[in-house]
Amino acid sequence: MKPAAATVLEVMPLTEAPLRRVVIVGFMGAGKSTVGSLIAKALGWDFIDLDTEVARERGLPVDEIIRRRGIEDFRALESDAGRRVLGRDRLVLAVGGGWAVGPGHMDALDRHTLSVWLRVTPETAVRRVSGSDTPRPLLDVPDPLAEAATLLAERSVHYERSSITIDTEGRTPEEVALKILETPALQGLDKEVSA
Repeated sequence: MKPAAATVLEVMPLTEAPLRRVVIVGFMGAGKSTVGSLIAKALGWDFIDLDTEVARERGLPVDEIIRRRGIEDFRALESDAGRRVLGRDRLVLAVGGGWAVGPGHMDALDRHTLSVWLRVTPETAVRRVSGSDTPRPLLDVPDPLAEAATLLAERSVHYERSSITIDTEGRTPEEVALKILETPALQGLDKEVSA
């Protein structure tokens, strides 16, 4: 079910503190990495994809880390990497789909951080990731759509804690990035918008 147009951008109260980072959360296939890199480019900030950071540190792709060490070990590595990079300023960080569920992760996002939930339906997520070259071990099951629906239902309560929510259905990554860049917390920052 597609949300009403009025819910495209739901803004929670933000502090007047200077913004130092943007953290993008959401389910796999929501477009976190693509949108995050567009926002970072527009702001002139650094961009980090947390899954890519973990893979770089370990010298293995995420799916291989999960196969060899299990999902719990991967989550511990992801948590450690997240703690390290969240101390940086002028950063846009795209976290993995399960990161927000980790103990204390959403609480670690301070008043200098704009957190953004990129909302996607299970159907769209499965369609997007099935066309991707990136293996998705959590959806390597007989019924990926049912698994996606279950995981998204479990994670949504954590995603909802974000500062803002952007519905990605029917929008290009550029349109989603522009919606985020229009957020009051980002007003006053120098931006180059080319969408």
